[in-house]
Amino acid sequence: MAPPTVDAPEPKVTDRPGMRRQWLARAGWLVVIALLALFIWGLQRRARLEATGQAAVQMLFVPSVEQGTLVRRGDELARFIRGDSGLVLRSQVPTSYAAVIQALGAGQADVAWIPAFAYVVANARYGAEARLQVVRSVDRYAVVVVRSHAGEPERVESLAGRRIALPASVQGPLRAMVVERLDRVAPGWVEVPAADDRDAVGRLVERQDGVDAAVSRYVYAAPNDLVGDGRRELEADRPGTLRETRVVDTTDRPAPELSTVYYGCVMTRTDSGISRLEDLQGRSFAFSDETSTSGHIFARALLQRHGVILGHVLFAGGHPNVVQAVYDGKVAGGATFYSPPSAINERDGTLVADARFLIVKNMKSAEERAAYLEQVRILALTDPIPNDVCCVRRGFSEAVWQRFAASLDRFLATPEGQSAYYDLVAGVAAAPCSDGDFDGFRNALRSSGVSAVSLLEAAEERLRRQRGAGGG
Repeated sequence: MAPPTVDAPEPKVTDRPGMRRQWLARAGWLVVIALLALFIWGLQRRARLEATGQAAVQMLFVPSVEQGTLVRRGDELARFIRGDSGLVLRSQVPTSYAAVIQALGAGQADVAWIPAFAYVVANARYGAEARLQVVRSVDRYAVVVVRSHAGEPERVESLAGRRIALPASVQGPLRAMVVERLDRVAPGWVEVPAADDRDAVGRLVERQDGVDAAVSRYVYAAPNDLVGDGRRELEADRPGTLRETRVVDTTDRPAPELSTVYYGCVMTRTDSGISRLEDLQGRSFAFSDETSTSGHIFARALLQRHGVILGHVLFAGGHPNVVQAVYDGKVAGGATFYSPPSAINERDGTLVADARFLIVKNMKSAEERAAYLEQVRILALTDPIPNDVCCVRRGFSEAVWQRFAASLDRFLATPEGQSAYYDLVAGVAAAPCSDGDFDGFRNALRSSGVSAVSLLEAAEERLRRQRGAGGG
């Protein structure tokens, strides 16, 4: 007899897709929770490491010069600081100015070296804090000036017991050189304090305070420039100053003068009939770029202060283009950057370090360079413009910053460090600074109607064009 059949239980029907969704949802929440825990742990660990100086400090440079040089030199600085202080420093060069600012805001960068306009944006948006400013060096001589009339002292030795205007702008080693020489060859001379080079020469030609001579700082200037020393600066507003004065003594060697600013300038042809800014009234004029700090914004503010309303205005698309437009007579005047010449310019025969340098450096003969510089003259300088800034992100550890800054000082005290630093930021030192040091710059931008954001956007556009031209 066959065993009775037993019906097999029906298989349980399950909603497999639904179960998969539920599992994935639970897994997703677990991942979120894990990531959140990891993030919090990371923040806590970063805080602990920063407190002990063990975290990697992310340092960024803007892509302002050849990127390979920035990367190589930045790595040299990073290696030195790690060996010197134990801080792990990682140097990077992002693809744009905006990327540097955004990294500061997102906490992905700790230290950044950026132009003043980029710092102003980073401070306003993300609370970045200025700590150091790039210092550049200028080699300046000093001259002793007397009146050129009959009966006036003819040699520096004749100034014994005489009153000499000595400007406050003559400082440090240069002042020491001047005082030592006067004490030695003109004993008994009497110092008459003056505010600056121009004021000292002004006291001399106006015979104020019984002044018989004046001291002024001096750098090389082209034959017809109205910059370089107090005589030339005063000539711009008091024609005849150069004719009425002469130099009777010059220091044997230059002394380095450290500066945290640079300038723009206004130039014209020597034969244009323009000898002061007011002569540009209604005339044609070339600016470098609409958002150039030295080649437009500060130059236009200078012209406005002198009441100059220009005629036809064009933007030449670069500093050398402005110089050439002035030289060719296409415009009556133009605005470019200005830097005082250094010993390098003297050695290589370029003589100047302003935008004319970009033209004359390609000329083969000294005669050709001299002829060019004689025909294009500088009339005046703009207000000072801040050099680049080293800033930190909001909330960066003060203890770590102090270790970084101290190690940077030791790096700059070495010949290798000086060379690397110059390649990185074209500087020789780093001076402490604070956010308030840039209020004047902000005010100048506001008065000109140009924002720091527009400068940033213009810099980004120039960077894109450069990459496009280079095929990058």
